[in-house]
Amino acid sequence: MASAFLRVKGSTASALRGGQIAGVLVSGWWRRAFGSLAAGIDIVSAAPGVSLQKARNWDEGVSSKFSTTPLAEIFKGKKVVIFGLPGAYTGVCSQQHVPSYKNNIEKFKAKGIDSIICVAVNDPYTMNGWAEKLQAKEVVVCLCC
Repeated sequence: MASAFLRVKGSTASALRGGQIAGVLVSGWWRRAFGSLAAGIDIVSAAPGVSLQKARNWDEGVSSKFSTTPLAEIFKGKKVVIFGLPGAYTGVCSQQHVPSYKNNIEKFKAKGIDSIICVAVNDPYTMNGWAEKLQAKEVVVCLCC
């Protein structure tokens, strides 16, 4: 099962529909939901209103007006591998998880995969710095809440 920590737009009830989202944490003005989805599930249908931020530096954030991208747009017309991590700069994630995807990018492309996406709960600036450190920014798309 794949897990993701998602920023939910709109009602939490819509994110909880169908029992796809296991629980909800409310913090200030935004809601976050932790969910588990089986491989092959249509994540856009399971989490309709969810948007994520691309890893970026502060200046890119300012110029994009700190925009988020809806899942429907991220996945539209693409064959995507998405994997979640507990956080940037963690030992196993830095030494094994991301490098294993990065080092096998050609194998994924040969199977028709358009994009490899890494999701973590960190802010976009931390994810950007981490992707740059791992030299993975050009091959693994890092997204966050």
